[in-house]
Amino acid sequence: MTTIGRLMQTAMYVGTALWAGMAAADEVKVAAILSSTGTYAFVGVPLINGMRMADEELAASGGYGPHTLSISWDDNRSDRQEAITLLQRRVTSDMVDMVIGPISTAESMAAGPVAVELKVPLFTTAQSPDVLAIGDWIFKSTETPDSYMVPVADYIADALKPANCYLVSIQDNEGYVRQKNVFRDRLIERGVEITGDEAILAADTDFTALSTKLADAEPECLFVTAPPEQAANIMIQALQAGLSPDTIRAGDTGLGSANFLTAAGSAGEGVLFPATFVATRSDETRAFTAAYQAKFGVAPDHWAATGYSMMAVLASALRSIEGDVTREKLRDAMAATNQVPVVLGGGTITFDENRVPHFGGVVMRVQDGLWVEAK
Repeated sequence: MTTIGRLMQTAMYVGTALWAGMAAADEVKVAAILSSTGTYAFVGVPLINGMRMADEELAASGGYGPHTLSISWDDNRSDRQEAITLLQRRVTSDMVDMVIGPISTAESMAAGPVAVELKVPLFTTAQSPDVLAIGDWIFKSTETPDSYMVPVADYIADALKPANCYLVSIQDNEGYVRQKNVFRDRLIERGVEITGDEAILAADTDFTALSTKLADAEPECLFVTAPPEQAANIMIQALQAGLSPDTIRAGDTGLGSANFLTAAGSAGEGVLFPATFVATRSDETRAFTAAYQAKFGVAPDHWAATGYSMMAVLASALRSIEGDVTREKLRDAMAATNQVPVVLGGGTITFDENRVPHFGGVVMRVQDGLWVEAK
């Protein structure tokens, strides 16, 4: 049985025989506007893989209920304006019922108002809850930093007990700034001194001066929130500049990507990060991991699991809609998401009254080039 099949069975999904007696509804059109190139391709590529895999399983098993689903795929190249252009084209010309994407908070803050104006549901992976304040047509698949960064800060403060920590974060993406702020404030609450708080740009690649500054500061903890290759670059250059290899190093969810492992090499060993996906958590996650590895030749990261789970949420919403699907019906069905089985966190996802998703996560560590739960 596929993982989707297991999840639907867990949710006591009424099988396809029920739908056979109902009148066939219209085809539901979804536009996936995601970054398969550019800064956020580290999210987009596995996310798309997970979505495609879930779509194949759902279509084969009747997981969309009485409806059929058609997905168009666009690469917005990690560019805000391109995301807006593609969204406008797909909604006004192709008359799609829903948009999945874009990826980052910055892209979603730019595209979100357009989706609200056009009255089309938009399902993004943006980290910041600020995207939800744009309007009730906006949904997100990621928990807020207030949920997933706090456990990492607590683990560091309680288990590792550093006296101080040095912070590095991107300043031109609100999502990264928020992750840093949540982590910083929690450490301060736990009595950890912040000895440095450096801002960088998403386009920066030369961290020579920063690395020297980091090494000279001799921090007991280094926290970096940036795209995985950039975070890896900072850590590598800091170690080369003389930062002690015993320094506690931590970051955001992106450090749980294959891109970080590849880029960081030995510099990634021991790095801590929050994870929304643990491959060995349950029968469902193990089945998903095995199927994904067989299909794509690599182990799934949490972004692959996120894409897979986003399709489970969409399918659950569609199964609840009788008759033709409209944008308004789909928006209302998405908002009603409650205890939908997924391969993320504790195994189910629920949207609260503000459309904030909740599913839980764990603190992970890179060990021998693999991801393991920090104990």
